[in-house]
Amino acid sequence: MPGINTAWDEAINDSDGRYLTDAELQRFNQYVQTFTVRAKTYEILRDKSDPLIKHALKKFMLVHPDVMEKHAQRCLYDMRMAVCIMALAILRDDVKFYRECLFLWQANILAAYQRNTSCHKAYICLQEVIKEHLPPACNQLIKPYIDVILQSLDTHPKLMATVERGGRF
Repeated sequence: MPGINTAWDEAINDSDGRYLTDAELQRFNQYVQTFTVRAKTYEILRDKSDPLIKHALKKFMLVHPDVMEKHAQRCLYDMRMAVCIMALAILRDDVKFYRECLFLWQANILAAYQRNTSCHKAYICLQEVIKEHLPPACNQLIKPYIDVILQSLDTHPKLMATVERGGRF
């Protein structure tokens, strides 16, 4: 069964039959030290994700009214899922978890429907709205996760086969 986050799992698995080193314990200390702000960020995203997402999609509609006219409900659903998984990953302090949960699903599906470019713009709108409405400490935690989304939407579809096989870019 997976632990709290990927770094913890790796540290514990690598310590088979020995005590953790000070460097390995640092991962646990960092988790504890940052828990309060991660929990606060999680709570904000849980409680305010719908208005934040709707505000972002209104901004996006000004740029791509055609996409919103056809796919508004799908955009809303996908963005809700991405933010929900993001909130959990922030609570876990686990970008790898987020990348694995979101990256292949989002990049492959949106590439198949050739929606990468427009969705990239939608998530930039979400990034702007979050930056405007959340405290700086929360924004600092959210940024790496938004970067994962933007990276996945900016990845050429041919690279997806490499990622699926476990390759890195």
